[in-house]
Amino acid sequence: MILKLGSKDKLVEQVQKKVGVAINGNFDSITESAVKAWQKANGLKDDGIVGPATLGKMGISLTPTTATPTSTAGTYSKEKIETTVKAKGYKWFEGKDYHLNIVGVRNSDTGKKVTNVFDDKLTISYQVNGKWVYREWTITTDPGTKGVKEYHNAAGVARLVPGQYIDSHFLGKHQGKYDALKQIRNVKVYRDANRDMAYDETKIQEGVFGINIHKAGKDSTYVENWSEGCQVFKREADFNSMMEIVRQATAAGFKAFTYTLVESKDL
Repeated sequence: MILKLGSKDKLVEQVQKKVGVAINGNFDSITESAVKAWQKANGLKDDGIVGPATLGKMGISLTPTTATPTSTAGTYSKEKIETTVKAKGYKWFEGKDYHLNIVGVRNSDTGKKVTNVFDDKLTISYQVNGKWVYREWTITTDPGTKGVKEYHNAAGVARLVPGQYIDSHFLGKHQGKYDALKQIRNVKVYRDANRDMAYDETKIQEGVFGINIHKAGKDSTYVENWSEGCQVFKREADFNSMMEIVRQATAAGFKAFTYTLVESKDL
């Protein structure tokens, strides 16, 4: 959550109370000036922007519901995800607010069949004021039918190899169009060039291939070529919820994000 000039939110009222100005829920120029003075007096950057650091210093808590709503009840849990990640010897981030554990779960039940549907999950586990928040959404970790048949890489369509990719993504533009999690460091992908509608896992390449985490349509039914290796949200609203968390983490000082992919059979 970031509050600045023009923001209108219940949290603005708490900020206004803290800095001693009229409480109206509108982050106006008077509030901005008061925030700058308060930040300077408390050893913070006096930019008039109220992010996680300023909120924390003010003692204003972002509850999980306020931080980011979720649209699913959850197939898994923070505890299940954490146990699996640690069992595989991967890093689990804790101790700092908004240090995100972004973990995809590939549906193992379908084997290597190209289902062309969104039957995987993306989860995020993180702390706010020391308390754990868990979010989960429906995605695909696999390319769809059009992606498998009409791939644009001569080596074949890409499919991300399960593993942990440290600092692999950052907040950037997907295809130059909108904010997403953009791949910036090497990942491993299977390459499948035979178009037989079954994923091959024999040829592996490592590199930067544009394996981004982005969205499909408003509420897409089929994957098709929304993914040719990317991790893609079924619903735009879910993607927007995830991106709000990413922006909060960025405001808290995190510039790169680790992506971990596991299989459902491991949970």
